[in-house]
Amino acid sequence: MAVRVPRKVRFVAIAALAPLILPLAGAPALAAPPAREAAAAAEVVSIVRVRAPDRADRERLLRLDLDVMDGDRENVHVMLHGSADEARLRSTGLPVSVVVPDVAARNREARRAEEARALRRTASRLPTGRVTYRTLEETAEELARLEREHPGKVRRFALPLKSLLGHTVWAAEISRDVRRAGHKPAFLMTGLHHAREWPTVELTMEFAWDVLQNDGRDPRVTSLLDRARMIVVPIVNPDGFEMSRGLTQEQKRKNCRVNPGRVPTREECADPANFAKGVDPNRNYGAFWGGPGASHDENASNYRGEGPFSEPEIQNIRHLVHTNQITVAFSNHTPDARVLRAPSAPNEPVPADAVPYDALAQRLGGIMKWPAGPWPDIYYAASGTTEETVYYTTGAYGFTFEHTPGGRGFHPPYQYVIDQYLGIGAYPGSDAREAFLTGFEAAADPAGHGVISGRSTPGATLTLTKSFTMSTSPVARPDGSTGPALTYPVELTSSITVPRDGRFTWHVNPSPRPSQTATAHHAESWTITCRGPLGLLTQTARLTVVRGGAAHADLRRCL
Repeated sequence: MAVRVPRKVRFVAIAALAPLILPLAGAPALAAPPAREAAAAAEVVSIVRVRAPDRADRERLLRLDLDVMDGDRENVHVMLHGSADEARLRSTGLPVSVVVPDVAARNREARRAEEARALRRTASRLPTGRVTYRTLEETAEELARLEREHPGKVRRFALPLKSLLGHTVWAAEISRDVRRAGHKPAFLMTGLHHAREWPTVELTMEFAWDVLQNDGRDPRVTSLLDRARMIVVPIVNPDGFEMSRGLTQEQKRKNCRVNPGRVPTREECADPANFAKGVDPNRNYGAFWGGPGASHDENASNYRGEGPFSEPEIQNIRHLVHTNQITVAFSNHTPDARVLRAPSAPNEPVPADAVPYDALAQRLGGIMKWPAGPWPDIYYAASGTTEETVYYTTGAYGFTFEHTPGGRGFHPPYQYVIDQYLGIGAYPGSDAREAFLTGFEAAADPAGHGVISGRSTPGATLTLTKSFTMSTSPVARPDGSTGPALTYPVELTSSITVPRDGRFTWHVNPSPRPSQTATAHHAESWTITCRGPLGLLTQTARLTVVRGGAAHADLRRCL
């Protein structure tokens, strides 16, 4: 549905672009980004269409570490980072046609047009009226502004770890009476795992604004803020985003980890010789880390890192998942026109919740008009992804969204962001806003999680915990063999305060946990502990609550 935005809101948003627009307007022409293999900065980045009707052809392109993007049944788009990539592609013998001969030149032209539109104060139909991509600093300032303007509905907070280069990773929680909303189920939206995927910042931020602007006006949104909460992390990988958005390395994909186990300097990350270095954040999660579709090669675009959760940026998302009752999670990416769910690789079992999980995936895919399903079935294999860890750790339904398809690159002209959010123009009916609302509703729906209710001492703190061990994949080695899977401990813990009337209702993930080895659940329970407001007496109980089920706890003896 089209969103009517008050004139004041539109032009405050456009005015906020001035610090971004003015320096760029007079900036010198931008050089093409360096090639991935430390080639000269003069190398031209292009996008080509490759006829590859067979799955084997596409897998061959991936094995060559070519930058494969979206496609259809007959063709795929590939971004070529200079002559070395061109030579690798020629070696396949596959038919090729050029779509964008010089991506950097096309992007320079697009940025100039966007900046000119912003200077004319021409607003788009987005909730903020934006017409240009946000910067790292602007996004942080905007989250602070959301909290200032909506103090009862927005809580901005820093995630526990700074990035490798020392950037704060900001998040925001949005709900009615937000500081006392921990009992509500949570919908997690993340943007920018991969540095060059700028539209994911825009889509995440615009949805945050949209929800707040329509609270009290749109009954659907108003109900969602009453019943649930949303947590947004617009930029998971701030170091990479600064390099890409600042045009130091515009096509950078990974984070700034230049050497394993060592904190880099900014100069090291910015060095063109290190363009191929870094860890792929969306191959660094713990569940099934080290398996198919994740490389041990530090120069590969899908390099998995030294070990599961080795990167602070991904440790931050692990913290969010472990300390909040997140029931649905969206990880936003570009540009491949897919809604992806677990399993992410062929060595994983059919998920224990495959029927309801896939039903939601198909519903979301129908909204976006994209294929939907497991990674290996409709895309390619990957290991150590967001949805693997979210689902197998908590039972929450996790999805990857691949936005702004069409062979235009990872951050196309801004109009494509507008079109994708609203389902217009280049993407008629492929409505990201509607898909996000549907995901938020799924997070709020008790049929998809569990509910614990009961009575306790007013003002007491209730804490829910569960401890267990998870595993990676059998770890692929450089010589082509596989070593044993690694194990790692997990502790989930979240807390709420008992209301004044002594009655509580807590929406939680189911206590039975999906198995990593079979289509089954581990028969686990939550431990709930009540610590009284006086700190004199605690009370503990164990509760089993299944998906769509309920449990009751009487915790009135804590003081």
